[in-house]
Amino acid sequence: MIALLLLSVLAQLSGCSNTKTVYVPVPPVQLPASLTAETPYPDIPDNMTWGGSLDLNVSLLSALGQCNRDKADIRTIGQSRASQ
Repeated sequence: MIALLLLSVLAQLSGCSNTKTVYVPVPPVQLPASLTAETPYPDIPDNMTWGGSLDLNVSLLSALGQCNRDKADIRTIGQSRASQ
């Protein structure tokens, strides 16, 4: 008898719920200009020495590292947009 009473109360309570979901459009967040800017590359001298070659390698690896950091940041932003 108590179970029947509880079921009727639950049926009445579920009929009271009247919620409406409204989706509000949100403009997409623009990527920072620093992530989409061109990465400068070092100048290659005409007279290359062995020491100059090593300096050029360091400069090129720095530019490559900056590109990889920018791509990682873009991926992070893309993943956060997808999870929303």
